[in-house]
Amino acid sequence: MKKVITIATFVVAMMLSSTILSPAFAAPPVLNRPYELYVATIEGGSPETVDPAWCYDTASAELIFNVYETLLYFDGESLDMYIPALATEWTIEELPEGTTSPEGLPWYYRYTFRIREGVYFHDGSLLTPEDVEYSFERWMVQDRDGGPQWMAYEPLLDTWGADGLGDIGNATDPGPDVALVGMMIDHAVESNDTHVWFNLAFPGAYAPFLQILSQSWSSILSKTWVNDYVIGTLGRPDWNGEWGDYTGWIVYHNPEVSPLDDPTPIMCGTGPYKLVTLDYTNKYWEIEKNDNYWRGWPAQWPAPPYPSDPTQIKPAGYVTRAKVTWAYTWETRSSMFLAGDVDFCAIPRDYINSIVGQPGIRCIYPLPGLVVGNLFYTFDIDPTTPYGNIFDYGVFAEDGIPRDFFGNPTWGVHVRKAFSYAFDYETYLAEVFLGEAIAPATAIIPGLICYDPSVQGYYYDLDKAIEEFMAGPGLWDTGFTITLAYNTGNRARQLAAENLETNIESLNSKFHVEVLGLDWGTQYLPAMVSSQLSCFIIGWLADYPDPHNFAFPFYHSQGTFAEWQGYNNPTMDALIEEGIRESDPETRCQIYHDVQVLAVQDCPSVPLYDSIGRHFEVAWVAGWFYNIIAPGFYFYNLWKWWYLPHSTYDEFPPYTVSNRLPSDVNYDGKVDMKDIGYIAQGYGGYFGPPLHARWNFRCDVSNDRKIDMKDIGYCAQDYGKTSGTWVPPS
Repeated sequence: MKKVITIATFVVAMMLSSTILSPAFAAPPVLNRPYELYVATIEGGSPETVDPAWCYDTASAELIFNVYETLLYFDGESLDMYIPALATEWTIEELPEGTTSPEGLPWYYRYTFRIREGVYFHDGSLLTPEDVEYSFERWMVQDRDGGPQWMAYEPLLDTWGADGLGDIGNATDPGPDVALVGMMIDHAVESNDTHVWFNLAFPGAYAPFLQILSQSWSSILSKTWVNDYVIGTLGRPDWNGEWGDYTGWIVYHNPEVSPLDDPTPIMCGTGPYKLVTLDYTNKYWEIEKNDNYWRGWPAQWPAPPYPSDPTQIKPAGYVTRAKVTWAYTWETRSSMFLAGDVDFCAIPRDYINSIVGQPGIRCIYPLPGLVVGNLFYTFDIDPTTPYGNIFDYGVFAEDGIPRDFFGNPTWGVHVRKAFSYAFDYETYLAEVFLGEAIAPATAIIPGLICYDPSVQGYYYDLDKAIEEFMAGPGLWDTGFTITLAYNTGNRARQLAAENLETNIESLNSKFHVEVLGLDWGTQYLPAMVSSQLSCFIIGWLADYPDPHNFAFPFYHSQGTFAEWQGYNNPTMDALIEEGIRESDPETRCQIYHDVQVLAVQDCPSVPLYDSIGRHFEVAWVAGWFYNIIAPGFYFYNLWKWWYLPHSTYDEFPPYTVSNRLPSDVNYDGKVDMKDIGYIAQGYGGYFGPPLHARWNFRCDVSNDRKIDMKDIGYCAQDYGKTSGTWVPPS
């Protein structure tokens, strides 16, 4: 009781003092582009694709999420609570023992979704359950190398891809099982006039399934649009959704490029924004408001604490256009950011101190993440690559490397370990991440269940690097020249490559490393997936928060990175397959311990960083929140306005209070007891992870990722002050 009285006394005192001392303020600063948001991301940060079925990079997913929609979506910052999207409700049913598909495949669970009525695609066609069934079957039909399709095949068909179900051959030479596999895909997803249901052949409920359905690759396309426009008008080779005799689908399996990207990108979703342009020459994409969006404007979510409550605070505005550009160097985009010419800016870690505390700029920190960046070794390098001289297997020469430089079954592991010991992790983390990162032993990182801190990874030791290089027969005496590529504009990856260049060349005058910058979408990604990079540096953002989502893509022979590399260890595959099936937590963690130990022994890749993130925005931005596994910006929840205390300044940039969030917590143009009441309601909440039950990011006025007396104090300081409220465009 004494504590409550003390808090109340403090609040009243602050309110009285602020009321007495409050001056009359001038009009708020002018808003640049009040209904538009501009993002300046890193050079080369272009989307690879506009096709949800193809998408497996965050730059593409960001664009897709703003144009397309999924059946359900994460509720704000939550990873295990959802809001309905194109589905209004869903059920999970355990099927009777012995239930099978028409082909005899065991079915264990069924997820059923009622599809929302009255939703229209951007071309005017009506959303139907048939569109949903088509979108998921098209995803599995496409099944491109290194794509996200494994996350559909694993729960639905208990395998990693179409080739795992039988001999399907290819488009020019179909295999004997192509019709059988087509039937399996068809029957895995079914629909009627109102519902869609998924039949799971995985022996269990497959816990991550709803999370998978909430991500960009599960976006829904219009079957009518694909047939009438993509295939009909444009004549592009896409699957029409008709099964026929179940053999024709193989023509559209594993294409070299998506028909929605080639020769020009095209999109047609149900989402809040429509694509205006994706210009790879001028390096930007732009979207505009969908005036007929079924949810309406402004957004009604998120409304934390979670699950979202319609009686809580919701977004108060919206933007009509958004633009993302990757055209500018750091020097140019930093100047634009500080001048308010862009609203969000990608800040390289080693330049953070030049931006933090700048007038008018808000930094939200710390942002824990489920992200890891690795150096991956290619086991069989394509000798036709334009990036360095590649010789035949086992052939050493000072001006190049053999194609099995990293993958030779006898000595390749020694070369991989030599590179891993030659990397100066401590210096790199200090230089690039300012010490706000670690180099984990494996891809199963802290924050995931079954992470094992007792497993020791690689560390900087040039003597050990020499020892490993000498284990390659003739390598030390002959030498080599290798090209280390990075995507242009990504300073962290550039510095990683230069770190290796310096240290490896210091060991032997015959060791040569050439660092090369490549454009992300047009050079780096295509070369990476076609084994044309001797090794590559890339980060991984979790699809869902489970060790399987890291173990499979990194270490399973059919996983995204392992397949690109050509890494294949049957023992590792068996462990990973056993891990996702095991329901006992203790046994499961023992399996993942074995995975982590084997990952260090085999060294198919080496983790370079697992970092804490920051978000930077101009202080007029409102509504941004952080979901650990969401890719990029979702503009529907964002708007621009000057709220108290920023509105009390008469010019941009505002001073002193830049890094605070609005003390007008509910965005109603005044600071009063309602705002203090919301903060009191969330008092003691924090971001985590895990999210505290009372956490409400709108109440974190002090912007320190927790709700406490500082937030009440700031609100009390501004008590009684007023400002304008957001006004929609005329």
